[in-house]
Amino acid sequence: MRKIALPDVFHPTSDEDYLKGAIETAKWIKKHEINDENGRHWAVNCQEGKKTDEVEETYLSNRTLYSGAAGIGFFFIQLYEVTKDEKYLDEAKKGLEFLIRTYEPDLSVKPGLHTGTAGEGFLALLLHDKTGEKRYFDHAVRIANDIYDKAIKEETADGLRIHWKSLYDYMGDGSVISYWIRIFKLTSESKYLTYAKTSLDSILDLRIEDDEKTIHWNLLNVHDYFPEVPDKGIIANFAHGTAGIVYLLTLYYEASKDEKYLRLAERGINFLEKIAIRDENSQIIPYIYLPGEEKPYDVFYLSLCHGPVGSAVVYRKLYKVTGDEKYLDGYRKFNQALINAGVPEKRSRGYWNHCICCGTSGFLLHFLTETELVPGQVNVSLAARTANTILNDAYVDDNGRRWYDAWTRVKPWNVDSNLGLFIGDAGNASAILSLYAKNKGIRITTLPEFED
Repeated sequence: MRKIALPDVFHPTSDEDYLKGAIETAKWIKKHEINDENGRHWAVNCQEGKKTDEVEETYLSNRTLYSGAAGIGFFFIQLYEVTKDEKYLDEAKKGLEFLIRTYEPDLSVKPGLHTGTAGEGFLALLLHDKTGEKRYFDHAVRIANDIYDKAIKEETADGLRIHWKSLYDYMGDGSVISYWIRIFKLTSESKYLTYAKTSLDSILDLRIEDDEKTIHWNLLNVHDYFPEVPDKGIIANFAHGTAGIVYLLTLYYEASKDEKYLRLAERGINFLEKIAIRDENSQIIPYIYLPGEEKPYDVFYLSLCHGPVGSAVVYRKLYKVTGDEKYLDGYRKFNQALINAGVPEKRSRGYWNHCICCGTSGFLLHFLTETELVPGQVNVSLAARTANTILNDAYVDDNGRRWYDAWTRVKPWNVDSNLGLFIGDAGNASAILSLYAKNKGIRITTLPEFED
């Protein structure tokens, strides 16, 4: 009997398919590179028929770790680490050269790690590690200094307070605290830890004292941006709410050993525990908490931003720093919430997209992190299922591999191939590449939230 090769539709997914998928995505990203007088950068999205709305124009930049050159450069570093092909390292370097060439101190009025200049500095630090190029490190330090210089400074009865012009939360300006702590650890210059403390204390001034054991923050009314969601709800989770601030408090405690900040982190955790919805083995924090309402807002984001993946980041960090088993228990309950929700196959309200920020790729990075913290092999199996879902939901042709999703979640018809790390193609490829690296025993650079 003549043996006939099975068509691709019957081909079981293998590790090599993950690597192939990441390389195909790099091809697609290169199709949308822009080479001009400032060097090489990339489009934010492909604009294949959609209209960019006002929120996207405000928050999606071609520079940032979230949606621009810094994040795409991060992906190319990972691809270099896995393949050892210098052309990918060269892509990352060209992206950084564009950022350096076009950098101005005034850009640091948006200082955040994800949507500001700290993300550009993060890429510079990574490339310094890979190349030993001192000017990359110098640029990262320059950004750290410029961010402080561009802060709005106010003397108060409690000391100096600083802020910028955007949101205080972790996904906004607050994440610069984590960047300053990183620079402090690399340089041993105490001023960066002082900057982090000053910024953190400014956020602490905004806390709401519920009682002597519980505090929270109400930093973002999402209704102001998306009128379709309820007004005056509290965004509590990682990264826009209390959970994000707890994470920053924990990072600062780890660096400074100042017990005051750990105690404040614990009080923030008490608020999250109070509003969590739970059963005997799982818990989830609402996307929007509506105090006094009998029925919660029945939309639950599940990934890094607003979901159990982000909650797990916070609890994992607290467990690593304190060794307290209650945080390990909480971490496992958030993990179980993802299982109970049926990810990645079941698409519940609040789970639309394939991306790191609010979708499937965030699940995969979670399932790949600290698998020893979860008993049995459940996360190993979930990682493979999740990677297969990401890989096989892509559109592939001669131009490469990409995913089509709606970044503005409440406009699911407004679909495009977004290229960036947290919002689209680079992030999806990064996630499946991370599984390939883990299976092959290759050490790969990780995002700050998933670092050891």
